[in-house]
Amino acid sequence: MSRFDAYSLGATLYMPVLHPKVADILHGRVSPPSASIVLCLEDALAEAEVADGLSRLDRLIRTLPETLPVQAFLRPRNRAMARDLCAQAAGTAIDGIVAPKVLPDTLPDWLDMAREADLSVMPTLESATFFDPAQIVAIRDVLDAHRDDAGRVAAIRLGGNDLLSAMGLRRERGMTSWEGPLAWVLSMASSILTSAGHPVAAPVFDIIDDLDTLGREVERDVAAGFVSKTIIHPAQARLVEDAFRVSQADLDQATAILDGLAHAVFQFGGVMCEPATHAAWAERIVARAAIFGMFEEDLARDDEPAFG
Repeated sequence: MSRFDAYSLGATLYMPVLHPKVADILHGRVSPPSASIVLCLEDALAEAEVADGLSRLDRLIRTLPETLPVQAFLRPRNRAMARDLCAQAAGTAIDGIVAPKVLPDTLPDWLDMAREADLSVMPTLESATFFDPAQIVAIRDVLDAHRDDAGRVAAIRLGGNDLLSAMGLRRERGMTSWEGPLAWVLSMASSILTSAGHPVAAPVFDIIDDLDTLGREVERDVAAGFVSKTIIHPAQARLVEDAFRVSQADLDQATAILDGLAHAVFQFGGVMCEPATHAAWAERIVARAAIFGMFEEDLARDDEPAFG
C-alpha cells in the first residue's frame, strides 16, 4: 500500500446522518458530492436527535449495497457508541469510523476497535491539549508503536473549529487558517506527523460563501503536505480537489526523478533535481496526478546533469 493512498479521500464532506440525501448518495441514485463523506452523529446532531439518527443509520446499514459510489465513514459521539457502530458496520461497505476528540491515551482503544471490525479509522485531534507539541509527539509515538495498524489509519483529522473554540475564537471571514492563530498548530501537526509517515487532513473551512479565501487556504494545505480537507458544503468539493491537481511540469520532473537511470543530480526545466532527497516528493506528485489529474503548464525541459 502506498503511503499516499490517503489522497483518495479528496474533499471529505461531513453530513448529518439525518440529511435527506444520504440514502440516495449511498445507493448511487444521485452523484456523490465529494470523494468521501462522513455520516455524523456527533456535532451535527442535537442531543434530542441522536435516537432518530441511530435509527436512521441502522436502516441505512441494513440496506447498503455491496459497494458504494463514495468512501463512507461514521462519526460516533463517543467510544461507547463507536463500539456499537463498529459492530453494525463490520462486513458492510462502510469504510470506517471517525474518532472524535482523540487523546494519546484513548487512541489505542480506537485502533483496537477498528481492527476488530476490519474498518479504517480517522482519529480527530481537536482538544486544547494539542496546543502542546508534546501531545502531537505522543500521538505520533502511539501510531509508531502500532505500525501494524498504519494502513488502517485513513487520515488524521484536525478539528480547527474546536481548537479555535478552546481559545474563545472562531474563523474570521477573509482570513485563512494559515494567517490566524492556528497557523503554527497546522505546521506543527503536519511536520511532526507527516514526517513520520502518517497522513494528515486539513481542517474545515466553514464560511461557505467565501470561496476565494478557501482557495488560498487549500493551496497552503496542499503545499504543507495535507492529503485531504474537510468540507461542509458540496460547493467546496470541486475547488478543494482541483487544488490537488499537479502541473505537467511537476509530473515530468517527478517521473524523471523516479527513473532508475537518473543522474544523482540533474536539472529539469531550470530546477535542480536530486533523487536521493526528492524521491518522496516525486512519489507524492505521481499519487496526486493519478487521483486528481493535471492542469496545464508550459515549462521548458532540460534533463542535462547539473554538474560536469
